[in-house]
This record gives sequence, structure tokens and C-alpha cells, in this order.
Amino acid sequence: MKAKAVGTFITALALSISASIASANTALSERLIPNPVGVSEEFAKFVESKQPAKSVSSPQTTEEWIALQTQFDAAMSEVTRLGMKKHGVTFEKKSIGGVDTFLVMPKNVSPEFEGVRFVHIHGGAFVFGGGEAGLGEAAWIANGLGVEVISIDYRQPPLHPYPAALEDTVAVWKELIKTQSPNATALFGSSAGGNLTLTTTLKLQQQGLPTPGVLFAGTPATDLKYTSDTWHTLQGLDPLGAREGVIDGTFALYSNGADLAHPLMSPVYAEIKDFPPTIFISGTRDLLLSDTVRMHRVLRTANIETDLHIYDGQSHGDYVRGLNYDFPESDDALREIRMFFDKHLN
Repeated sequence: MKAKAVGTFITALALSISASIASANTALSERLIPNPVGVSEEFAKFVESKQPAKSVSSPQTTEEWIALQTQFDAAMSEVTRLGMKKHGVTFEKKSIGGVDTFLVMPKNVSPEFEGVRFVHIHGGAFVFGGGEAGLGEAAWIANGLGVEVISIDYRQPPLHPYPAALEDTVAVWKELIKTQSPNATALFGSSAGGNLTLTTTLKLQQQGLPTPGVLFAGTPATDLKYTSDTWHTLQGLDPLGAREGVIDGTFALYSNGADLAHPLMSPVYAEIKDFPPTIFISGTRDLLLSDTVRMHRVLRTANIETDLHIYDGQSHGDYVRGLNYDFPESDDALREIRMFFDKHLN
């Protein structure tokens, strides 16, 4: 390339970079997004089967919220029961520390987890996923790792806003560690359950209680105050939809007027000096990718042992869909979780 051409190229590149730095609000044109490359054939078919998010207006009354909650949970319960039946996972209701829970049992318990129970906090934007509807991820871990799981059926809005859920998760934890070593116990959950996994741990630290030996926070909602980058950039790719509307409504319902920037609401704002080893999982089409990445950086800044796994083409919580669908990416996520747990649980 001649000197003049090189100079022209460098000038154009510099202008492009400076322009991209200066641009804060970018309007993107409509585009066609192809199936992701480099994923398994099974997962590619799963992506093709997805339906776009339906626009649902946010309920305005308690009665409307309860009606939507009931409708959502009924649909999810059916899906969850099918997945559990497929893998021979069973459950029974139990009260632990005065809180409703489910003991989720795999068909076969791994020798390494004999006599051990992990603790699960279900997702569902804090409002949905109660009862059997919230057992999908617990069953996925129970079956995939061969471990019994206690899934907490915490109290939820609209009748029980913050801090009811945290009170329930802490109560179950306090009761469980009377008979089981905290260092041998994992605490985990995804989405709102990922948030509650992190905030429960912060609450335990505040109360001077032993914390879990390891955490798994899948695609956690870590900033309820502001809308992180990928809520904007990935909108339309994730069937979760958009933050505006129902999801913002659930955050408002859950917080019940509390400060959304409080670390027990948005753990990304916590001042962390010590924390259990934590593994995060998200995907390149996950609306909560930025929430996940930001929380991972908070822990890394505090020199906490933490892993971050981002799966190509996956949207919100796709890795858990392995309970109902067969694709190797879900098995790979289980493998990463198992290795991280094996490394850090005593």
C-alpha cells in the first residue's frame, strides 16, 4: 500500500473511532439476525423454535397482578413437570425454618453428594415462579449433578414485597446449617433467583452468619435501578422481551418503595471485601448479560474467586432448558458448575 493510501486509511480509521466514542445514543436500523454459528445442531433447532416476546401491558391492580401470576405459574408448572418426569426427578413439600420449600430429589445421588443438600432460589422477576413453577432449575441441577436440592418457595409480591423473600431465604439457610456444614453447601439461582442468591449472601454477612461454600448466579438481575447496556442492545433477540412494561412493574412491586440502589436490592452496588467463590453464566443474546458482566467485575475487583461463562447465541436462562430439551450446551454448563463446585466445596 502506498504511503498516501496508508495515510488516508489511518485518517478514516481515526475519524471512525472518534465518532464512535462521541456517539452516546445510537439509532440502529432494522436487521435480520441469522441463527448463531458455532453452536450445536440441537441448540440451533431450539433457537429456531423460539417465539418472539409478546407485548403484555403491566398490571395496574393487585388483582390483575395475581391473575397474571396465576396464569404464568400454571403454564410453567406444566413445563416443569414434563422435564422432571423425563429425568425421573421427584419432589416433596417441606417446611424449613417456618418457610415453604420443596425437597427435589434426583433419580440417582452422586457418591460425592451423599447426605448433602444444595439450596435453590427460583427466578421469575421476583413475582412469578412460585410453587412447582419454580422447580425447573432445581431439577436441572439435581439431575445434572446428582444432588438433593432444597428449593425455597419464598413469599412474593404483590402480597409480600421486599424484604419478605430475603427473610425466607435467610431463615431456611439458618435452619439448614444446624445439620449441614455451610462450607459443603452451594446456594444458587438464576435471574431474580441470581439476584436473591447474591443478596441473601450479603444479608448473611450483615448478620454475621456463615455464608455458603460456593455460589452459582445464573444471568442475575443485579441492577434494578438502571437499565444496563444489553437491555437496550439485545432487545428483540431475547424472548424475555423488554425491561419496560411488566418487568419494570415487577421491580417496582418487589421493592415497594425501597431504594433500588440499595445493595440488598441491586447487589452490583455492594462494597464487597469478602465473598464466596461464585460462578456466573449468561449468553450473547441475554438481556441480562450486562448485569451479569458488571457483577462479575465487582467480584473480580475485590479479588474474589469467580468464573464467568458466556454461551454463544443463548438468551435469558437458555442453559436451564436442558431439563426439557437435549442440547450439549446445557450439559456443558452443568460440567462447568460441577467443576467449580468440586473445586470450592469442602
